[in-house]
This record gives sequence, C-alpha cells and structure tokens, in this order.
Amino acid sequence: PVQYVAREGDGVGEQPRVLWGRIAQGAVKVGDEIQVFPSGQRAIVADLRKAGVEVQAAEAGQSAGVMLDRQLDISRGDWLATPGTLEASRRFTATLAWLDTEPATLGRKYWVRHGNRWVQARLAEVTHCLDIHTLQPEDAHQLHVNEIGEVVFELQQPLPLAPYADNRVGGALIVVDPASHRTSGALMVAAGPRTDASA
Repeated sequence: PVQYVAREGDGVGEQPRVLWGRIAQGAVKVGDEIQVFPSGQRAIVADLRKAGVEVQAAEAGQSAGVMLDRQLDISRGDWLATPGTLEASRRFTATLAWLDTEPATLGRKYWVRHGNRWVQARLAEVTHCLDIHTLQPEDAHQLHVNEIGEVVFELQQPLPLAPYADNRVGGALIVVDPASHRTSGALMVAAGPRTDASA
C-alpha cells in the first residue's frame, strides 16, 4: 500500500517520484514489473530506496521507496502488486468482528479503511453469527457488540482485496461509523467465489 509520495530533485523540470510504503507481502527488486491498483496500469521498478539509501531489493515488513520507469498517476491509498496477484472487488464476503454498542445493521452505510484508503461501503448481507460456545453458525440479521459473523459488504469503489488467510494486510479492513466516527468493527476477507471481482 502506498503511504506517501515524495518528489526528488531540485524542483526544475520533470521530478522523479518515490512511492513510499511498508511491503505487505513477498518482495520487490529492481527490474520487477508491478501493477497499480485501482488503475490497473503497469510499470517496471527502476530504483529502490530503504532509509534513503539505494538498494536492489526489499521484502515484507520493510519500509521502502519505489521509483518506476515512467510517470503514472499514483497517490496515497493506491496499491502496488505483482501483476495478477490481486483483483479489484466491489462486493466481498468477510468475517466481521463487531466492536460497537450500536449493532451492525443490514443496508447501513459505513466507512471502511483498507491499507491507506477510505471507501464508503454498505452492509449488504449478514450470512450468520457464530455461537462462541459451540462455534456453530446461527441465523442472524444483525451483529451486536462482541459478536462475530460472516457478512457481505458492497463498496462504492473497487479495492484490491486478498483473502486474509493469504495476506494479513491486503485482507484486513476496519469499519468506521460515519456519524460517531467510532471504529465499529474489523473485517477479514474470506476466500472463495463470493468475493466478486469487478475492476
């Protein structure tokens, strides 16, 4: 996830941009092809920085600055990934841990944060609630404080989501109540066919 975009140079002419962020998964090296989300554009990694020093490679958990071989429209909240590893989705299934005293209600709109991007979302479906004593699913239309369940969210803009089991950064979102600004819940994206891709 891109956290910060910096410009290098003396301020005269075309200034190369460095895309800073913490690598969520895998590794990157000079010469790799990357894909930008949500635009889908591709470019080659021309240079890498770590703590202001040029390096040839960086890996998951490290903060790094990426310079590309061409100028693309990239800003905070965008994602850089190996081509074909992420899909942009507007509708997805996830496990929701609800933290708010006001219940999660069908049809209600919330803000969700994925990486460094905020997007409006609607709770489209509560598939079930988990009985914490038996771990068996139970029918539910709401989730109350400290309950965990399976839900479907619909997004105003597509996000490059990954199953949480495969990618703990790409598969995690927080839910924020737009009225109270409270952190209301935590989402873990599920694997499987109910995550519908639409770039």
